[in-house]
Amino acid sequence: MTNGELLRKPRVLVVLEMGYLWTTGFVRAGIFKEHFARAGYSVRFVNHNFTGPLLWRFKSLFSLFRALNELRIVYLARSCDAVYMCKVQSGRLVAMLRRRTKARLVLDAGDAGMPQYATAELNSALAAADAVTTDNELTAGYVRRFNKNCTVVPDSPQIELFDSMRAEIRKNASGPVILGWVGSSSTVYNLFLIWETLERLFARHENLHLRLVGVGRDLRLLPPFEKVRYSFVESYTQKEMVREVLKMDIGLYPLHNIEASYYRGVLKASVYMSGEAAAVCSPVGQCADFIKDGVNGMLAAAPQEWERKLETLINDRVLRQTLAKGGLETVRGNLTLDRAFSTLRSVIEGESHG
Repeated sequence: MTNGELLRKPRVLVVLEMGYLWTTGFVRAGIFKEHFARAGYSVRFVNHNFTGPLLWRFKSLFSLFRALNELRIVYLARSCDAVYMCKVQSGRLVAMLRRRTKARLVLDAGDAGMPQYATAELNSALAAADAVTTDNELTAGYVRRFNKNCTVVPDSPQIELFDSMRAEIRKNASGPVILGWVGSSSTVYNLFLIWETLERLFARHENLHLRLVGVGRDLRLLPPFEKVRYSFVESYTQKEMVREVLKMDIGLYPLHNIEASYYRGVLKASVYMSGEAAAVCSPVGQCADFIKDGVNGMLAAAPQEWERKLETLINDRVLRQTLAKGGLETVRGNLTLDRAFSTLRSVIEGESHG
């Protein structure tokens, strides 16, 4: 290796399946942009698919764009040391990168319900990559059937951003108790699990408000609440989400007991913890181990348990604060952005193929 090669910044191409249109584009890649820069990397972010709505209406044009864009990605990758692909499912792209570049190929497969939604094309991409990352051990177990070099990089709730805004946004101790939920239109169906519970609680307590963050535009997806007093925002930026969570007293994370839920990570729970909201979660997926009931949050399975534990928290402000403190300590000890990037960096810097 020449002196010039030793002094040159490592070059990484980051490929996002749908840009930041999918939250995972930010959570699994964009969130590390400043860390890449501080670590001395030369990084370029590109999208795999066209993210504007117009082209989606014309499948032939969409397919043509993607094919041409994959050639562009391969061209860019030829001058890079590594390619980090976030949620990219194109076996064709990975195969072309394998044949035509010397870059180390890292594929991030952090997706809920991997066995349920995985395709033969994705499985071939997993096998062809030098290394795979994911956000939880259950998904990693599936990935390792095709690629043994799989590393879990837990999602970071961005505690650093919460800390930067914590002093200016405080919970209203004299106002209503805010029950909050953060998600998207694709996960809002989980609220049906606690719909009747919420109706009964709101019927008994005048000092409650339900805040829904990220429900999307189609309000028909929401339960048709009767007594529940609620407000919502359709979408949010990262800073807007942090502001919302910092105002919440209790964070809700209901999950139906189905296969897709088993592969859910702990990001939503850790987001609540970062905002010092007492997290109440279904004991499904990774939360079953992540939440220590009564220490850093609460676990609730049956509707009666949800109702009992939420009622306790509604009536006991000190308990809410105790769980919030335990949750914050959990995040600070395990889920900082620095720690996540350190793990990802070690994967990206692994030995390249010949």
